[in-house]
Amino acid sequence: MAAPSADRAPRPLTGTERALLDALLAHDFTGADVLRAQLDTATATPGCTCGCGTIDLHVPGTAPNAGVAGPAPVEGTVHGPDGRPTGGVLLFVEDGRLARLDVTSHGDPLPVPDPASVTWGDTAWARPDTVRRPARYRR
Repeated sequence: MAAPSADRAPRPLTGTERALLDALLAHDFTGADVLRAQLDTATATPGCTCGCGTIDLHVPGTAPNAGVAGPAPVEGTVHGPDGRPTGGVLLFVEDGRLARLDVTSHGDPLPVPDPASVTWGDTAWARPDTVRRPARYRR
């Protein structure tokens, strides 16, 4: 098997990525404590080709398992300098491990936002009966 290209090789989380994940995982929900512990060994690769800050997360198989899967029950709304919403932040978990940090936008692609520009709330669409779920999270 060929080695991954340089831009697809797992790399350590940036300071902003880590701070954003720390802010999201500071909320109390099932498995959050274990997911926080996984951050110490997590690495990242680009999760999208559009130029946004979405990253795929990679956690060693030896890391503790959170026993949860699907979208985290907390999502972020990213606010621009004028205070208006410009995008969102979603965390996905697969097989008990951090899997993806989605950075969405209402326009041009957003980089990973500074946690100070994000407000947090319940994930509105992450219900079992919601069809907007990514295919791998549908039941």
